[in-house]
Amino acid sequence: MPRSRKTAVLTVAAALIALTPAVAAVAARSDGTPASGTPTAAGPAAPPPGAEQAAADTKARLAAGSIVDIPVRFTVQNVNRTLAACPVDGRTYQVSGHLTAPEAVLDGGAGPRTVTLYEHGIAAGEWYWRLDAPGYHHAEELARKGHASLTIDRIGYGASDKPDGFGSCIGGQADIAHQIVEQLRAGGYRTEQEGRTPVAFDKVVLAGQSNGGQVAQIEAYSFQDVDGLVLMDWTDLGLTPQANARFFSSLQTCLRGGSAADGAGGPGGYAYYDLGTEEFKAGNFNDTEPGVVALSAPHQNRHPCGDMASQLGSVLVDLRHLKDIKVPVLFLYGEKDARVQGGAEHRALFTGTTDTQLVEIPAAGHYMGMARNAPQVHASLADWLTKHQLG
Repeated sequence: MPRSRKTAVLTVAAALIALTPAVAAVAARSDGTPASGTPTAAGPAAPPPGAEQAAADTKARLAAGSIVDIPVRFTVQNVNRTLAACPVDGRTYQVSGHLTAPEAVLDGGAGPRTVTLYEHGIAAGEWYWRLDAPGYHHAEELARKGHASLTIDRIGYGASDKPDGFGSCIGGQADIAHQIVEQLRAGGYRTEQEGRTPVAFDKVVLAGQSNGGQVAQIEAYSFQDVDGLVLMDWTDLGLTPQANARFFSSLQTCLRGGSAADGAGGPGGYAYYDLGTEEFKAGNFNDTEPGVVALSAPHQNRHPCGDMASQLGSVLVDLRHLKDIKVPVLFLYGEKDARVQGGAEHRALFTGTTDTQLVEIPAAGHYMGMARNAPQVHASLADWLTKHQLG
C-alpha cells in the first residue's frame, strides 16, 4: 500500500495507544507474551477429529430440511463513503459467502422476500454463523424458523479477497456492506451453484456480531438503506478491561507492521486479536460444550490492521450519529460476556427510533451463539424478525 496511507494509519494508532489507560495493561505484554505467561501460539489449533464428518452431516441435515445453501459472490469496491472516515485502497475485491434459506423462500413463496446480512467480528469470520454442530449452525437454525440469511467473510477474512491489511478499515467495511445490500435488492450478485440464479430481495436486515456490530451500525446511519438492525455483543462504550488489553496488545503488533494474512503468505498488515488458542477460548466462550469449542478453535484468524486501527476513531463518530438510525433495532448480549458490557447504556444512545428491544442470553459469553443457550439466540431473533414482518 502507499507509504502515506500506512503512515497515517499507524500514526493514529500510536496516538490512541498513548492516550488510553489500557496502555499500562499492554506494557506488561509488550514482548508478545500473554499476561498469563503462556508463550504466544503460532496459530490456531489443529482441526479436531471428525471435522470432515461434521461438515458432511450439516450438508445432509440441510438437504433433509429442504434448506438451500448456495455459495455466492459479490464484486465490491473498497471505498469509504460513510460518515466514519478512514483510509482504504479503492481497489476491487470479491466477497464470498452463502445464502441459506428455506427452499420456498427462494422459489417465490407468498409475500416479499426478506434476507438478513450477517457481519462477523474482528476475531471471527463467516464460520461463526456456520459452525458444523447441530443446533449451533446459525443460518441453518434461522432457516428452520423460516428466515433467509446471507453470511459472508468480510474482505481480509476467510475465503474473501485479502487486501494489504492497512488498506482496509471499519468505514470501508461498512461501505462494502452497503454495496452488498444494494446487490441483494437488485439480484446483482453471482451464485456458484448450477441451476441457481440470483434472486432479488424486497427487504434487507443488517446484523453484526462484536465489531461486526459497529460495521452494521455505521452502515445503517450512513446510508439509511436497511429495514432493520441487529446488534450482537457490541457496545461503543462498554468494552471490558480484558477486551482493551487484548485490543491494544494486538494493535502493538500492527504498529510493528503486522504479519502476512495467512501466516506464511499473502499480503501483510494482519494480526491476531488473541495471543494463542487459550486466550481465544477464554475471551469468547462461556457455558459452551467442549465439542463446540473444539470445532471453533481452529477457525481463529488474523484480521486486517486497518480495521483495528480505525475502530476507536469510529466510536467517536458513532456517538454523534447513532441517533440518526430510524429503523427497529434488536440488541442481543451474553450475560457472561468477557469482552462487552453495558447493553442497556448502548441501547439508550439510539434515540432516533422508539422501536428497540434488548435480550440478554443467560450464562452466554461473547460468542453467545456457541453457548448452551444458543437456541434462545435463534428464537429471540426469529421472533423479532417475524414480529416486524422481516421474514
